[in-house]
Amino acid sequence: MSRFLPLLLLLVPGMVAVAQEPLKHDKKTFKGPDGRLYIQKQLPVYLWLSTSGAETSNKYRLWSEETKRYSNPMYFDTEGYNTVRSPSAVDTSTHRTVYPLRDIIFEVYADGIAPVTKIDYGDTKLYRSEGKIHLGSGTLVTLKASDGMSGVENIYYSLDGSPFKPYKEAISIAEEKEYKLKYYAVDNVGNVEDIHEIVLVLDKSAPVTRLEIEGDKYEEVVSARSKIALRAEDKGIGVNSIYYTIDQGSENVYSKPIQTGYLSQDDHTISYYATDKVGNQEAAQSYSFYIDKTPPTIIEEILGNSFFSGGKEFSSGKSRLKLTSIDNKAGVKEIRYSVNGGEYLIYDKPVYLTQASGNIVIKSYALDNVNNRSISQTANERTSIPYIDLTGPDLQYILKGPRFDTRDTIFISKETSISLSGKDTEAGMNRIEYIVDDGNPKEYTGSFRLESEGFHQVSFTGFDNVDNTSTKSVGVKVDNTGPMLSHSFGTGSLRKEGNRVVYPAHTVLFLTATDNVTGFQKITYSINGSPQNECQGMIKSLPKGENDIKVIAYDKLGNSTELSFSFIIE
Repeated sequence: MSRFLPLLLLLVPGMVAVAQEPLKHDKKTFKGPDGRLYIQKQLPVYLWLSTSGAETSNKYRLWSEETKRYSNPMYFDTEGYNTVRSPSAVDTSTHRTVYPLRDIIFEVYADGIAPVTKIDYGDTKLYRSEGKIHLGSGTLVTLKASDGMSGVENIYYSLDGSPFKPYKEAISIAEEKEYKLKYYAVDNVGNVEDIHEIVLVLDKSAPVTRLEIEGDKYEEVVSARSKIALRAEDKGIGVNSIYYTIDQGSENVYSKPIQTGYLSQDDHTISYYATDKVGNQEAAQSYSFYIDKTPPTIIEEILGNSFFSGGKEFSSGKSRLKLTSIDNKAGVKEIRYSVNGGEYLIYDKPVYLTQASGNIVIKSYALDNVNNRSISQTANERTSIPYIDLTGPDLQYILKGPRFDTRDTIFISKETSISLSGKDTEAGMNRIEYIVDDGNPKEYTGSFRLESEGFHQVSFTGFDNVDNTSTKSVGVKVDNTGPMLSHSFGTGSLRKEGNRVVYPAHTVLFLTATDNVTGFQKITYSINGSPQNECQGMIKSLPKGENDIKVIAYDKLGNSTELSFSFIIE
């Protein structure tokens, strides 16, 4: 066929497909702003012919004789650009065939592909987990659809099971919870996109970080053996990272506890915060602390008297060990000491060194409140740790002069001198003090005597040069009285001449003495000035004539009693 009448292509809509979700979208044709005609590819096409451009003119449907089976209706086979052609174009004025020959082409665009919708979360960080999309705070969900042919007519969405409605503006996700979002797009010829269904979880809560000191800590003082641990918890999707800065240093990602030993002994501040997996950031926290690497200083001191002798310092059993400790920051926690290798004991006040004597070895150490330990000190024969003398002097007394011991009693007289002495082989002898009975103490300067008769207690104390003492006492009974003397003759007297008594020549003289304290010792006598002779109890052969006799009786202390008398022998 060489010529064709002008053709008017009419697209007749058929049955409308049913949408997948509640809203119904018909398949249709669409004329774009550029004048192109778009048809939903699955719609049937019928061709009509008219000889007038008026819409009210008569139109006749075309029937194909050669392809009757495929033409009433017909379907476009190609996605996109399609044509209806008539060969050999004819000039509209001359009605002559145009050369070179060319076809008359009517363009139709078939569109059978649905739009594609993408979701945009803006700058919000998201994290996918277990089929859910976790979003950070301040989220606006934007739906953007694109269509390669007829263009997008509209987007529809449903939130949390609500009816689908046209999408007009970004969807605000404000409440911290889980959302179910469904959405799809429809193009201008009724192609419907498959419904997308996603679960959105809005997480606006930042993590919370807890700082812990692992190891020794006292108030805000931390030892160099400790660690700083940062532990963050997130009630949403979970912690992403922990960041920290020490002092004015660079920011670091926390991975394991921070060793405080790498920090200088000084004041420090650590700042830290955590982020979760959707970008929520915790407000920065800070912790100020002091790193204490210095152990306490310990000073050993002996309190009490001391004395130098032979280049050596001596101290008494009354001396006490005083330990003083000073710490730079955390403060002293405890002091411990050991004497001569013994158990370490807690020190709380000066300690008497009565459990050790001689050269002693003292070891001590101190702990501060973050358990920095001082190096154990050893002291031996130093001026600060003198030789410990625990014993007082050895004391003695000597009684010079009359003395008589019987059973448990010592008898002396006023002529007896009492000498006191002491000896100390360590710190050396210092002095002796003595007390007689209940009197006042006196310092011994030399021997002394006891004048008054009776029992006396002499107590004396010796002091060495470091005031160690020892005490001794002696009880004595003072006897200053001689025996009681008496005499008698063996016969009776003959007469008396003046003041003298006359006895016969054969008479004998008996001399006797008694002593109630120490006891009688001896009797001596002298007749008419002769030397004293010891009497054996009876005197025979008395001289004739007048006799003057002197008798002396002695007790065991040498106390004496004299008796003189006269008589006449015929």
